[in-house]
Amino acid sequence: MKPELMQIDYLQPIRKNQVEPTYVKDFSEYGQIYQILCSPFEWIKDVMLLAFENKVLLVVLSFKETILIKKLVEFIHPSRCTALSISPNTSFVTLPNKVVFAAGAADYKVRVFESNMQNDNTCRVLNGHNSYINGVAFDSENIYLASASDDNTVKIWYTDGYKLKATLPLTSPAITISWHRSDSGKLLVGEKIGVMKLYNIETETPILSIDFERSLACADWSTSDVLILGSLQLGELLLWDLAKPCLPQQSTILFSENGGFIKFSPQGEHIAAVNSLEGSLKVLRYVATFCQV
Repeated sequence: MKPELMQIDYLQPIRKNQVEPTYVKDFSEYGQIYQILCSPFEWIKDVMLLAFENKVLLVVLSFKETILIKKLVEFIHPSRCTALSISPNTSFVTLPNKVVFAAGAADYKVRVFESNMQNDNTCRVLNGHNSYINGVAFDSENIYLASASDDNTVKIWYTDGYKLKATLPLTSPAITISWHRSDSGKLLVGEKIGVMKLYNIETETPILSIDFERSLACADWSTSDVLILGSLQLGELLLWDLAKPCLPQQSTILFSENGGFIKFSPQGEHIAAVNSLEGSLKVLRYVATFCQV
């Protein structure tokens, strides 16, 4: 009999005794931290953005001998930040250095900041949303910037001049957006009512839809497999295989309260989930193995 490949996937919670943090950096002089973004790009992997009430800090992490966090640039942000995304055009390899990032704000505006890390800082304001902005995201080739809002729309902006390309109408607030890692023309949009759609941005139409009929809090692509998608819905973590998206492949209850965020680790083996209402952070190991039967 010809051997077939059978995939076995499971979620394994990681249990560890409570320990003291390895390193603590005090930012209390700036007030409450509203958003944190770690760069997803290898060439700026040590870069972080920290958003406060009216400022965004660009910091860099060092792990050489001891852990250090160094502030590089401070940007004035006139409204509370609700979302962050850093552009793949950001680079410290060549001179002059270049930093580009987008910030969604409580005043319903998207601001795009550019800096050469010296004295040339600019801020471009993108208008169009009429409610809170829940997500902003540059695609991996820096062609588009997407913004998701409570106004039941996702807007697609060209990064060349930041002109509006399209407004995608939805049936409920857009909670999360994420670009396909290997195809910059594909955008995942998650709606509050539990619908997740994969859009072709060139045609501005959905090519795949998943509806679990439970309120969606967050969704994220696996970093190791572009066909694996995670979603957090009414406290339940679901893993989807987009090759067979009719039903989730795995699920586990994480929180008793709705809301929260999930994120795959860069290697794709772990999933972190946090729920501020419960004040808890949980880490699970996602295992995908193949065996012959």
